[in-house]
Amino acid sequence: MRFFLYKLKERVNKLKAPMLTISTWAAFFLSLVTILLIVYSVGYEQKEGNRELFYLVYKAILITFASIYSIRIIIDILYENRRSGKDWFSLFLIFNLLYIVYDIKIFGEAFNIPFIYNYRLLILVLSYISIVELSSAVIDIISRSLHPHLIFVTSFTIIIIVGTSLLLLPNSTYYGISFTDALFISTSATCVTGLSSIPFTETFTTTGQIVVLALIQIGGLGVITITSFFALFFMGDITVQGEYVLKDIISGNRSSKLLSLLLKIVLVTFTIEAIGALFIYLSTHNHLDMSQGEKLFFAVFHSVSAFCNAGFSTLPQNLSDPQITHIAPLYLIVSFLIVSGGIGFPIFFNIIKIAGHRVYNLIKIISKKKRFRYVREWDMNSIVVIRTTAILILTGLVAFLAFEWNGALKDFSSTEKIVQALFNSVTTRTAGFNSVDTASLNKLTIYLFLILMWIGGAPQSTAGGIKVTTFALMVRNAVQMIKGEERIEFHGREISSASVTRAFATVFFSIAFIITAFVLLSIWEPTIDAQDLLFEIVSAIGTVGLSAGVTTSLSDPGKFTIIVLMFIGRVGVITFISAFVKRRMAKRHRYPGADILIN
Repeated sequence: MRFFLYKLKERVNKLKAPMLTISTWAAFFLSLVTILLIVYSVGYEQKEGNRELFYLVYKAILITFASIYSIRIIIDILYENRRSGKDWFSLFLIFNLLYIVYDIKIFGEAFNIPFIYNYRLLILVLSYISIVELSSAVIDIISRSLHPHLIFVTSFTIIIIVGTSLLLLPNSTYYGISFTDALFISTSATCVTGLSSIPFTETFTTTGQIVVLALIQIGGLGVITITSFFALFFMGDITVQGEYVLKDIISGNRSSKLLSLLLKIVLVTFTIEAIGALFIYLSTHNHLDMSQGEKLFFAVFHSVSAFCNAGFSTLPQNLSDPQITHIAPLYLIVSFLIVSGGIGFPIFFNIIKIAGHRVYNLIKIISKKKRFRYVREWDMNSIVVIRTTAILILTGLVAFLAFEWNGALKDFSSTEKIVQALFNSVTTRTAGFNSVDTASLNKLTIYLFLILMWIGGAPQSTAGGIKVTTFALMVRNAVQMIKGEERIEFHGREISSASVTRAFATVFFSIAFIITAFVLLSIWEPTIDAQDLLFEIVSAIGTVGLSAGVTTSLSDPGKFTIIVLMFIGRVGVITFISAFVKRRMAKRHRYPGADILIN
């Protein structure tokens, strides 16, 4: 008997590799087909007969998925791979759903469940399975020693193309949309910019707005972050090389556990957005002339848009709409969300950790126990980002009040002027919401906005710009050079020369892209004022989204220029260039030193 089992296992072993390969590719292509079918059924109006046909196709796909998972589980059991837990869950889910959909008449009559709910449940489960399988495929690709920057750039390119396709669907708009405008909006949403080449609320239906909201969320979190979360949480392990690549893309910290890091990012994001949506709803529901469902969607949309620093709004005049201009709490809530998303996840986690330490010590004090001393709670990035962000916000607030007290802020009370000044100081650096008419601002305010937009937010955040750390290094380097000091020091730490080099390279390439785009737009848009063009360019590369009112007037070449700038601004100028340049091996030799005359 043992001999027979041994021979059987030996024969199956020869089929193991091809069976796993076939099942993997079958699941991948089946997932793609499923997603395309779901998109088609959502994007086009469906007659009752078509829906029933789709229902039969979905059931057939479900049975195929059940067969694939069964094969995987059998192989795992025979060879004790211990990775079948997630497959068991998926198979359990499928068999339960098959019971429901095949006994729909009995099940529906017993529990009085309409056909449409079973249909939607089927789509929901198939969407889950397809997303998990596609995410797993992405992780497999990443696990093959690819350049992290190329993966990052490619992931955003793919989601922009998908977003463009979804926005071109008939159900996404009221009267249709051109390819250029669909690409523009998809890029603007995915790159969390907020510029719009067409009237947003007048063009997109609720379906279209949900697509834009999804693109904002994916773009804010990062495509790789989301796919990695799905793949690891629902599918299992990853190679060491793949884990290192993912950590480089997501946080730049190789010491943390990947799944733990992803869980923190996802949980913190959705928790803050949920709290933000609740407070936005509470502060606005008595002021908006909308249905209850529309008010809830308004709250969720603006909370996500604010935290992801996107700047899109469902109101025709953005946040300068007369319905909300005097709701001061709304602007404070949105400002908090913008700052939370703009300081970066590593800094946010550092703040949470320190807050936990403070609470722990407070409990110790209350219980009359000895406090615990933590060594160097604040890391260097947190110190630089928080201090620089606070200085920029305060500077912008004071300057905006000084420049616009009797200008754009003349119709507000004194308290509202301070709130509006704070809001504009915060949103200008990367979010792009506007509570005042940008075209009515005086020239000094415009110049202030240009500087703040160019600087942007923090690294590893939803913000754009050259980043506050780069700006801080520039200023610190200038000050210490004037003092005759050769090293850049922050808070008892010496900054590495690599960080300084990267900072100045970022500044150089950012200015180079701005100048190039300005020259091109000046040629393609001769009728538009040069200052307005510059404002549009800096807003795009800083992924801010503020506009002097010329976005809708741009020609197609002008729109494509802004699209490229938004993309470069989101992925980062250094990342964008590095993705297409092959890295050289580190040189083992060094040449003799030499000084170059600067001044």
